[in-house]
Amino acid sequence: MQAPTVSRTPQQRRAAAESFSATWEGRGYEKGDTATFWNQLLTEVVCLEDVVTNVRYEERAYSGGYIDVVIAEARTIVEQKALGVSLDKPELRQGQMVTPFQQALSYANSLPNSQRPDFIIVSNFETFRIHNLDVAKPDENYVEFALAELAAQLHLLDFLTDPQRARAKREEKASMEAGQLIGKLYSKLRDQYQFPDSTASQHSLNVLCVRLVFCLFAEDAGLFGKDALYNYLHGMPANVVRGRLKELFEVLDTPVEQRTDPYMDPQLKAFPYVNGGLFRPGDNQEIPPFTDDILELLLEEVSRDTNWAEISPTIFGGVFESTLNPEIRAQGGMHYTTPNNIHKVIDPLFLDDLKDELAEIVDAEGLTPRKRNKLLEKFHDKIASLTFFDPACGSGNFLTETYIQLRRLENKVLSILYGGQTQLGFEMTNPLKVSLNQFYGIEINDFAVSVASTALWIAQLQANVEAQSIITQEIEDLPLHDAANILHGNALKVDWKTVIAPTVCNYIIGNPPFLGARNQSKEQKAELKDVFPAGTRNVGDIDYVAGWFIKAAEFMGDHDVRTAFVATNSVVQGVQVANIWYPIMNMGFQINFAHDTFRWVTDANDGAHVFCVIVGFSKQNDLVRLFHYDHPDARPELQHPNRLNAYLADGPDVFIWNRSKPISNVPEMAIGNKPIDGGQYIFTTEEKEAFVAQEPKAVNFFKEFIGSRELINGTKRWILWLGEATSDDFKKMPLARERVKAVQEYRLASKSVPTQKLANKPTRFHVENMPDGESIVIPEVTTSRRKYLPIGLIPPGVLASNLVKLIPNASRFHFGVLNSQFHHAWMRVVAGRLGNGYRYSSGVVYNNFVFPQPTDAQRLEIERCAQAVLDARAEYEGATLADLYDPDNNFLYPTLVRAHQELDKSVEAAYGVEFSHLDDAEREQEIVAHLFRLYAEAIELENK
Repeated sequence: MQAPTVSRTPQQRRAAAESFSATWEGRGYEKGDTATFWNQLLTEVVCLEDVVTNVRYEERAYSGGYIDVVIAEARTIVEQKALGVSLDKPELRQGQMVTPFQQALSYANSLPNSQRPDFIIVSNFETFRIHNLDVAKPDENYVEFALAELAAQLHLLDFLTDPQRARAKREEKASMEAGQLIGKLYSKLRDQYQFPDSTASQHSLNVLCVRLVFCLFAEDAGLFGKDALYNYLHGMPANVVRGRLKELFEVLDTPVEQRTDPYMDPQLKAFPYVNGGLFRPGDNQEIPPFTDDILELLLEEVSRDTNWAEISPTIFGGVFESTLNPEIRAQGGMHYTTPNNIHKVIDPLFLDDLKDELAEIVDAEGLTPRKRNKLLEKFHDKIASLTFFDPACGSGNFLTETYIQLRRLENKVLSILYGGQTQLGFEMTNPLKVSLNQFYGIEINDFAVSVASTALWIAQLQANVEAQSIITQEIEDLPLHDAANILHGNALKVDWKTVIAPTVCNYIIGNPPFLGARNQSKEQKAELKDVFPAGTRNVGDIDYVAGWFIKAAEFMGDHDVRTAFVATNSVVQGVQVANIWYPIMNMGFQINFAHDTFRWVTDANDGAHVFCVIVGFSKQNDLVRLFHYDHPDARPELQHPNRLNAYLADGPDVFIWNRSKPISNVPEMAIGNKPIDGGQYIFTTEEKEAFVAQEPKAVNFFKEFIGSRELINGTKRWILWLGEATSDDFKKMPLARERVKAVQEYRLASKSVPTQKLANKPTRFHVENMPDGESIVIPEVTTSRRKYLPIGLIPPGVLASNLVKLIPNASRFHFGVLNSQFHHAWMRVVAGRLGNGYRYSSGVVYNNFVFPQPTDAQRLEIERCAQAVLDARAEYEGATLADLYDPDNNFLYPTLVRAHQELDKSVEAAYGVEFSHLDDAEREQEIVAHLFRLYAEAIELENK
């Protein structure tokens, strides 16, 4: 949690700031004074408690060098310079000229996710600059104040003791601990059921746990009275708990006026009526017998030792579901979506605009109190009228976090309208307007539906506590009066209009399930086929999540509805893009905002992750925003492209279909050799030498065999090519004959009929591609970290495997263009993804890449520069392509870096553009936009 603070009045803090400024005026040496300066500032002025524990100095950075000050709990680092040193002047650090902020940023970017700062402070003892890394261009958008102004600007350091961050940390910790305890209780209760694996018993256990969680929250939040559940069960024998819980649940579902038993236990009678259906009796809802061990766990650990009032319903809903859902439990770990990731969806979709709208009302000058109040009331009505729909709501975390944020906006409105004072006649009306009735969902798992409803109720009750402190009036929490509208069903089969009408829906949000084509069941593939328009190509190869995009577009129609979903990055890259987005954009939709590829961490225990994008779309002409990540773990940079096409590129709405031939007049690309031999023909160098030692006649039949790994890492493999061996050759090579026999048996044992037929020709490969001349080879899969693809050349006689793409008889011109930033930028946008890497394909990437049309002089210059790249590689003897193209090693290979820069210039000139004045990120965006324009022109010309 956030570092604790020492309690001091504002006046005391201002006096301490003035004294601190006077003490440090005109002094400050970086090495000798940094620790003393910051210890005094943080202890005496900022009022952090136990600075020795919470602050570290001279901490080694992962990228080399030392971070001057680390305030870990505040997620802040400090780059401290000596008095008189300019905060704008670059200095030589680790071989590069960088400003103090750039130096600190490099340290920050080298840290693991869990340690990355949110803020960088740069100081020279005389001036402080605070850079918030969550804003666009933090190097330019910073807050600055002088040491002499510290007392007046003290509030600018409040983020170091931010109570919201502390609260979020407490809630996360409490939620995780509560989830683990419920999981422990769940396991023990499960063992008490007669048939624990039956559907009925699992459902009953899930219902029991949901009810207990609500009761645990209610007793700690004051809804039932302090320790009501604990006191009710404490002291009774374990063998009667089952019956007493049944009585409790019945009472909680009965209005007070209908409790007619005059002899009801007073403890039972004291419990309020809950309503909402949570405790409604159901068919065959079993409660198993309790043991002394289970009762002690429930009372002492789960109830007494846990503060359930502090849980985050957004986090706990997901943790709770993953703890109790048998399917997720089988996978191991606890899965939940962090509020931070949820905000990547809801902030740009609607929340940022609502916050800005409220801020404009509050900060507007020249308004009378009456006029301001009317605008606030209108805003209040607006947020109370908005509706939100999550058609894959799971445990309700997106809906819950959205509800929490709306209630916070409402509470801010109420705090201004009523200023903490009860108004005349106000006691008779309920000022709260934001309601759970504004929230809708569909969820296929019935237990998750119960969890979502409960999480939303807990969020409502927590928000009521905050509201009560604002309006100084007690809010009737129980019985529950409203509830979210969550349907148990399959979202790809349900007509969404039966859940909420598009005429009243404002926003569709969520994180639909990620299932690649190879992981889908027959039923799921059939669902996708029914969802996509008739005639859609290759539906069987489309990710499951894409079904929600199509359903959303059809639901939205011409209505003013906006949608934003989290999805795997495959929906905006590779062959799927055209199949998914062509029908959507053909309906008139456009992408309003997006997060390009980033790492979505979903697992609280083992950090499980997938590589995701977020796409927001509608038919409205909103300001286009792209949150761009230099790499999946980077902080996003907010960009404002003119438009975003289906590839999240600033270019025309064109679609890259799989082509069999290149769109440009260039050599065709093919795959390498695919033996289908069960490994019989493939050898390491050691294995080859051992084989040849026993069978010397085989030496001339071995060919070097290059796949992606060999090309990139410089390792060697060999393949025994016997396709042209004669019967006389085989008479002299009995060991080779054994290999042939083994290959034949391997192929005959295959379930594939074509492979079985191939057994008739056991010395031949399934795919044979052995050019007579030099060939370009491109790895099929490569990491996203590299600026350039590690493309190589192989001479005749070296065989390429099917794990590389092969361009036979290509020229230095083709090699040069493919080795340029132009080709790499194109590949990064349109290639398919494999995790965080790229999957290169001839049909999508190469065949749709528009080569330049150079003059003779330009062609010669590209060829010269291409040869210079090859010469530069050769200069670094022993360095592999993995070494040469590792971005962290650029400083080791300056000749190669310069050669690529010259090659990029020559290719750029051939395309007739000039982007060299731009930085790398801007240059790549312009390159991609230009290539999309060329592609659109080529398609138009082709279709004439």
